[in-house]
Amino acid sequence: MTSENADYSQSIANYGAAAVKKYRDISGIRNDNEIPEIFLGGQIAIGLHDEFRLQCHVERRYDLILRELGFPITQSVIDTFGSQRADAALYRDGKPFAIIELKICDERDRYGDKLERDLNKMRKLANKAGIEIYLGTLMTDVRKVECAKRRATIEEKLKGCFSAHSSLEPAGYGADWKWQFLAGRFR
Repeated sequence: MTSENADYSQSIANYGAAAVKKYRDISGIRNDNEIPEIFLGGQIAIGLHDEFRLQCHVERRYDLILRELGFPITQSVIDTFGSQRADAALYRDGKPFAIIELKICDERDRYGDKLERDLNKMRKLANKAGIEIYLGTLMTDVRKVECAKRRATIEEKLKGCFSAHSSLEPAGYGADWKWQFLAGRFR
C-alpha cells in the first residue's frame, strides 16, 4: 500500500524504460521510438499494480473517470472531453486519483508540442476533478541535439519539470542515438 501523497514518477520512468527494451526484444523493431503508446501504458500499469497494488486502467475515457468521481455526464462534459482517454488511470479504493499520459518525443515531436497538448488536456480534467496528473515520455536525441538539452527546453515550454528519469540508453541495433524515459507529476 502507498500513502495518498506518494509520487509515482520514478516508478513510471523505470517501467517505461523497461517497456521500451521489452518491446524491442519481443517485436524486433529497428528503432526504439517505434514502440506503441498503448504498450507503454499497459506495461506501466502492470508495474504500478505489482509494486503498489494499485488498480490501473489502460486507455481510460475521461468521461468514465468523471462519472466514477460522481460528476454528472452533461453535454458540457461531452463537448469538453469527448472521447479523450488517459493512457493509464490509477485507482485507490475503487476511485480514480491520477492519470498518466505518455508520448514519444522524437523527431516527430521535436519541440514537445504533443507533450504540451496532452498536458493541457490533462490539466482541464485535473481542474474539474481534482486528480493528479503524470506525464511520461520516451525522449530521444534528435539531429545531434541530445536528450539533456531537449529536456531543458521542453520543461521550459511545459512550465514544469520531469522529476524522474531512467538511465540514458543507447538505441537498439547499433543506432547512433540515445534515449531516456522521463516522468513527472505536473500541476
